[in-house]
Amino acid sequence: MRAPIEAPFPSDAWFARLVERAEADQETLVRLGFADLRLGIEIATDDGATQLYGLVLDGYEIRSTGATSVAELAPEVVVSGPVSAWREMVAAIVAGGGADGPSTLNSLTLAGVPLEVRSDDAVGQDKFFRFMGTIQAVFDAAGRPLATTAA
Repeated sequence: MRAPIEAPFPSDAWFARLVERAEADQETLVRLGFADLRLGIEIATDDGATQLYGLVLDGYEIRSTGATSVAELAPEVVVSGPVSAWREMVAAIVAGGGADGPSTLNSLTLAGVPLEVRSDDAVGQDKFFRFMGTIQAVFDAAGRPLATTAA
């Protein structure tokens, strides 16, 4: 059984713990290469309200800004979609220890449904897809425990 992040999704605590898990796997981050991106995660609730969370990828370091605004984060790209799609993606990652084909960010954003990629310029859009491996690895960390013990 996989250990889900012990915080509600979405929340500041959930994204903070996600980053802890992702940064604990420096081998994967280094293998995927240097990343430089200010990513907005926009989650629309059932009542139509939206909340923006930020992830900042800087080299091999990742930082969660928690709940934020466009003005504070200045995201280069925003991935937006309904909370149900985000929760389904996270549940698939937790169940499988990482995303399977249909639950990857690439698959979920390819047609703009259920998740949409938005950017004010082509560079932001390009950076999202250029750093897709790293972004996916960060989200896949939700399916792995923070610490593993050596056998």
